[in-house]
Amino acid sequence: MYRQILSLATAIALLGHASADCKLTNTLSAPESGPETRTELCLPQGEGSWTFAMDISEVDVPTFNSGAEWAGLAGNNAYIIYDNNCIPYGVYGPDGNDCGTPYVIEDYFLPYVMTIQDINTDLGAGYFKFAYANGLYTIGNDGCTCGDLSSGLEGEQGCKCAFPLEGEPSK
Repeated sequence: MYRQILSLATAIALLGHASADCKLTNTLSAPESGPETRTELCLPQGEGSWTFAMDISEVDVPTFNSGAEWAGLAGNNAYIIYDNNCIPYGVYGPDGNDCGTPYVIEDYFLPYVMTIQDINTDLGAGYFKFAYANGLYTIGNDGCTCGDLSSGLEGEQGCKCAFPLEGEPSK
């Protein structure tokens, strides 16, 4: 009997672990005071239309070490949610908690859960697909785009997609 209970508990734990979503936490304690001005990350929208963005960056500092030519390469990616005026309300990243997709964002300003279902954070190949309320949003559709923000030794790409804060209208 004990063995059967232990087997059942193990199976339930494994199933729960396999289907667990990776919840991202907002690193902002309050919305920023100024708007984002880089149009690759956000464009002001009409009332009720917010923007989900992804900022991918890599910097390469020369190390002059022929045995480790990529030793000076460092990268970062962040996910940002902007209001209709491009004020950042949330900044999220899997740093230290990269349990893989899907990523889930739940925050006080979002009436629905946002689920990032697919993502590519390779510089120059940025892509995401997320579900929010009753809508599905992907780069390359519905005006969702990526653009180059690179400068000097830093490679940077911004991807953005507007979504209705209150969800898509019912059909």
